[in-house]
Amino acid sequence: MQRVQNRVATEEFLATQDRMPLFEALVNYTKQDVTPFDVPGHKMGLHENPLKWTLGEMTLRMDVNSMKELDLLSHPESVIKEAQQLAAQAFNVDYTYFLVNGTTVGILAMILATCKQGDTLIVPRNCHKSVMNGIILSGAKPVFIQPEVDQHFGIAHGISVENVKAALVENPQAKALLVTYPTYFGSMNQLQEICKLAHEQNVTVIVDSAHGAHLTFLPDANDAISAGADAVTVSMHKTGGSLTQSSLLLLQEKRIDSKHLQKVLNMLQTTSANYLLMSSLDVARRELAVYGQQRYSQLKSIVDAAIEEIENNSRYEVLKAEYVQKNFNQSYDWTKLVIRVNDLGLTGFEVYTILKQQYGIQLELAEGYAIMAVISHVDTNETIGKLVHALKDIELNHAKNDAIQSAYVTANQINKLAMTPQQACHAETETILIYDAVGRISADSLMIYPPGIPLIIPGEVISEEVVELYNFYFLNFGNVLFETKEENYITVVRETNK
Repeated sequence: MQRVQNRVATEEFLATQDRMPLFEALVNYTKQDVTPFDVPGHKMGLHENPLKWTLGEMTLRMDVNSMKELDLLSHPESVIKEAQQLAAQAFNVDYTYFLVNGTTVGILAMILATCKQGDTLIVPRNCHKSVMNGIILSGAKPVFIQPEVDQHFGIAHGISVENVKAALVENPQAKALLVTYPTYFGSMNQLQEICKLAHEQNVTVIVDSAHGAHLTFLPDANDAISAGADAVTVSMHKTGGSLTQSSLLLLQEKRIDSKHLQKVLNMLQTTSANYLLMSSLDVARRELAVYGQQRYSQLKSIVDAAIEEIENNSRYEVLKAEYVQKNFNQSYDWTKLVIRVNDLGLTGFEVYTILKQQYGIQLELAEGYAIMAVISHVDTNETIGKLVHALKDIELNHAKNDAIQSAYVTANQINKLAMTPQQACHAETETILIYDAVGRISADSLMIYPPGIPLIIPGEVISEEVVELYNFYFLNFGNVLFETKEENYITVVRETNK
């Protein structure tokens, strides 16, 4: 196949991608005079209630069950199959699978399709919690790679080629390598070189591209599939425009069998797949394939102008491609607007809160030194301009004299793994104060959300630094998720299981 960017302007491609077979079939069905005696129980919105008044009758009429004319996600044969084939063409892959449980289920499926009990999986330590859960479910043994830490912005970038090469040499038995691409903050490592190294050792490359659904459709496309990845999961709802919880799993079949992957997905996904979610994937794919490059081309100049204005005569600093390339030898996704704010004497958490409470602006996340705004193809000069104006106003009215520096912002260690995550989950446990847990083996995950990066995972030894980081994130922003559901407590392996 030709790459999407080389064919997107062709009439044949545009005509094909302008279709939405699943969405169109669903809309046609809702217009029929149907008296439903199947599920769901709201019977296409038959009864007047607040749900119908708020969402509208058409939304409830589209929330239907699987049937012959609307196909079945677990065994697609007609409109779902056709919609998935169109997505495969748009993303230039052999197969595409619709996901209705987010990228989480795609990551679980990729791991379970490539790793069995005891197999070695090489992963970045700052990977998403769903990766850790996939490791637990599969029984794989994780080998963690330290990401590149940016002390100036207080964030982590992607794993380096050098660290991947070392991990492959030290673990010749590895079955798979998982890469986060792009990272939550938009960094994109040299994935093509990484794939080449892995494939030379017969290691399958699977990619968490939750924040990269749009990459294929940027004018300077640099997506994971074109870099050589074997399977990639993308959150279409994050940057592609579909409804929340809908994602795509993209597959190049050379190293992963498509039938096996479908079988794994059928074990993980619901048999009552939501048609609103699936049809939104059909619509979002069409929007990106037909209009994506044009919209992103227009948006790039708007973002560039916004960055210049934000930094003009100010104490803000925006993360840019040149900086990431020079300091970390990685490229950068310009749709992630990462802004360093600590020179204002404010934490990212404080700026995040001010933007929400005083300006009605909802950011994606905050860190100790930085904030991040996600730009998508539906943003405009007006929406971006509102953010720029608010940032200028905050500097004028809220800035303090001294910049903020903290050792905890850039801490990013790899904890000692005392047992596999699966072993820790099945061990006898007890729940204790986290302040008394130093030196104990965690049977729990403490996760910073967003972005969903664990401070500690099952099987790792809890260090003093983990507790200090917990305090920093919990006290400053309250964004640490506890699996125990009880603040300041953590579940650990009983000493007799050590």
